[in-house]
Amino acid sequence: MTGEYIHREVQKAKAKYKTNDPYELLDALGVNLRESRAYGPRGLKGYCYFSKRTIFVVLNAFLPEAEQRIVAMHEAAHVILHQDMIRVAPMKDNLIYDMTSRTEYQANLFAADYLISDEEVEALTAQEDMDYFRICKELYVSPDLMSFKLFSMIQRGYRYNLPQDLNSKFLKN
Repeated sequence: MTGEYIHREVQKAKAKYKTNDPYELLDALGVNLRESRAYGPRGLKGYCYFSKRTIFVVLNAFLPEAEQRIVAMHEAAHVILHQDMIRVAPMKDNLIYDMTSRTEYQANLFAADYLISDEEVEALTAQEDMDYFRICKELYVSPDLMSFKLFSMIQRGYRYNLPQDLNSKFLKN
């Protein structure tokens, strides 16, 4: 799957489900969403699995709301892009921003494209007094998620430079 394909899938999902909210998207997909305290504050971030004709997404209850939202969208990406794989085995995410796994990389690009619009990025980058970290703050996203968004935009022909490398382990900390 290319970045362009993933971006098209994001656009199709937004048009079909008419929401930008990861929780509403999971609900519209018929996913049963749960929280768990079983993994502790530094444990498993989230996972999705298939059981008895139902897809479940479990989020770590210890995560801050902003991080839960990102993990929820990441898991929604797995549901949309990798449903066949979920039916075979659970997809567990210790490291949400893992660049070594093709499926995790794809879910990261999907989450970044879904949560951050191209138009928002373009409007903020046009402002002379905006730097990378202020843009992240304005959009309420982590610099790492923003890196995935810029990477997606670069793949689709936008002219941006990545101010930091894609970090596959930032949610692990």
